[in-house]
Amino acid sequence: MNFSGNVGKTTIAAHLLKPRMPNARIYSVESINAGADASGVEVEKLRGKKFGSMIDAIMLLDDAVIDVGASNVEDFMKMMQQYDGSHEEIDIFVVPTVKEKKVQADTVNTVRALRALNIPAKKIRIVFNKLDVEESPSEEFPSIYGLASGENACIVSDAATIRMNEVFERLKSHGKALGDLLEDPTDYRQKLREATEQAEKEHCVQMVALKRLSVTANENLDQVFKAITK
Repeated sequence: MNFSGNVGKTTIAAHLLKPRMPNARIYSVESINAGADASGVEVEKLRGKKFGSMIDAIMLLDDAVIDVGASNVEDFMKMMQQYDGSHEEIDIFVVPTVKEKKVQADTVNTVRALRALNIPAKKIRIVFNKLDVEESPSEEFPSIYGLASGENACIVSDAATIRMNEVFERLKSHGKALGDLLEDPTDYRQKLREATEQAEKEHCVQMVALKRLSVTANENLDQVFKAITK
């Protein structure tokens, strides 16, 4: 969750968490979330005010991912306060953020709002999203690192950084999850050599590039998952 939108929450749910929690059910708590179905992962959409029924449901599950849209974060937190102790059913609160100043300010406010609900700092994990390979999260997000060290309000780690990779944008047009691409056994280089139609050749070239990008992205996400769950 994050008070800001467009920080990559749905991408994180679909490509980071779901493949590493294969039996998890994804709940999308969002009044308007056009991007939820573009991930290629099936989700169960709920409005924030149906919080109680969702908490009841996840208590019966070993694994679940709750993707809270920006338009529903306030309602979600109000419901969490009303259902006293309900936050104990949630192991980790993942707060994704990107470099824009407004988003960073919203991220700080999100963390402080969670702490105001008596959620322990150790359960609030920051994920830095969309950084180039050469960018340092501690340099790009000084206010958030300060929040972690000065107020002891959350957990930050350089390793919890999702690097820029065009595979995520490309996957949207294919309607696939990253895991689908990694598990695709097709030898597109061989198919390229055998192709006779130009369109088929272009498709094979695109798929070779996608599979190469997916390997790098997956290694990065393995690192991030380890960082936020340890």
